[in-house]
Amino acid sequence: MAKKTTASSKRPGPKKDLLAIDRAAKRKAQKEQGAFDGRFRPRVVKSKKRYSRKRDRTDPDAVTDH
Repeated sequence: MAKKTTASSKRPGPKKDLLAIDRAAKRKAQKEQGAFDGRFRPRVVKSKKRYSRKRDRTDPDAVTDH
């Protein structure tokens, strides 16, 4: 059975609209201050939960026979 669509389900509520307007205004102020030009980006700390494979120290293409 198909889901009924009503006018209220197509458009977010007025509270979401106000939040979106507020968020856009904050973002515009941050852009004017230069927050998104790369200088103020916080450094990312790598997660220790992710597995990282150990790489060989020698390049397999550069191996020469003696």
